[in-house]
Amino acid sequence: MAKGGFETRPYERTMQRSTAKHDTDTDAAWAARLRHWRRKLRRLRLEAEPLETQLARYRRVTWALTAIPVIIALMFVALFSAFRRPDVGIVLALILLAPVVAVAWIDDGLLRRRARNYTRELAEHHRRTD
Repeated sequence: MAKGGFETRPYERTMQRSTAKHDTDTDAAWAARLRHWRRKLRRLRLEAEPLETQLARYRRVTWALTAIPVIIALMFVALFSAFRRPDVGIVLALILLAPVVAVAWIDDGLLRRRARNYTRELAEHHRRTD
């Protein structure tokens, strides 16, 4: 029985059930997607603080992972220059330290791209549920 003692029409009950089922399906699908994004964005805490703040922190770490190897590379070059072989120092610095810098920037780019994709998918989810 609905409001006023009138019985609800059968198609209205079906619509109510299907809407509730759709909401449950949407919530379950989003929970699965959220687990996926937590796994992908392992270093970022999704509900803790804004992603921009966390990404800015990781960008500072990336700059540190660039500056420290550059300083060490300059030390290698200076050391080998003292023995009149700066070319060996440059090659050694490139072989040992360039991969550290390259991996840091590649990882930063991947993390930013994944965060951007998560933000886009989150906005789409909010648009669908609201």
